[in-house]
Amino acid sequence: MTRIRRVTAALLVAGVLGVAAPAAASALTTITISGATASYPLVTLLAAKYNKVHPHKVKFRITQGGAQIGINDVAAGRVSIGDVSRDPLSTDPAGLVFYPVARYGICVITNKANPVTSLTTAQAIAIFTGKTRSWAGIPGASQTGTIDLVSRTSVAGVLTNFQTILLEGKKVSSLAAEEPSEGLMRQQVENDPAAIGFVSNYQSDKNTVHAVGLNGTACNRATVTNGSYTGTARFYEVTKGKATGAASAFIGWIEKSAAAKKIISTQWVPIS
Repeated sequence: MTRIRRVTAALLVAGVLGVAAPAAASALTTITISGATASYPLVTLLAAKYNKVHPHKVKFRITQGGAQIGINDVAAGRVSIGDVSRDPLSTDPAGLVFYPVARYGICVITNKANPVTSLTTAQAIAIFTGKTRSWAGIPGASQTGTIDLVSRTSVAGVLTNFQTILLEGKKVSSLAAEEPSEGLMRQQVENDPAAIGFVSNYQSDKNTVHAVGLNGTACNRATVTNGSYTGTARFYEVTKGKATGAASAFIGWIEKSAAAKKIISTQWVPIS
């Protein structure tokens, strides 16, 4: 298993991300958040905007690591909010409250030199479970050799959703290389013409990889928004018990404010 890399970003309250806060900031409430790499770009944007519209109220400390890391941290009281990219599971610790904040698409991706137009669900299952090992015979594939599977580490919420939604509950083959983040997954596919993986539409829309359609429907923000793409999931902010205090105010702002909805709409889909 690839060692999980945890990245920390401190968002200092000064109205602008990265600008030193006034001396009084040391007395501010800190909202600590850990979890999904897929929703990290969105959450950092939301936190920065929240500081601009609510100056000198709170500061944020946000770390990545995977959805399960967020679940474990918030359940143990190590963070205020767990950042989670999958639906609740029966195995999650009791007492957690999941607040949905956005929808996203899970896209199968290939290298731009291998622009597979679309896969059926059956084809996707055969490829990712390791039953189909060669690009030969895959419609639209320019490659003919062995398929290089790329997956995520087990803590990734996007992996859980990918297996549940797109693979109909089947597991990605153990033959797959495992990456600890969305960005590293995308880079792996960018650099390998024989690779295939899966990421949120935020990563696939960067135009550095090819997004493969599913059952004839393209995977992008537009098809996720209009509901025609079926491989969609939700991002959640998760608290231990009902959200209170600064965490409650931040989550409530995400759910209700026009400013938050505008940010979500740039790359993701607001919860209606």
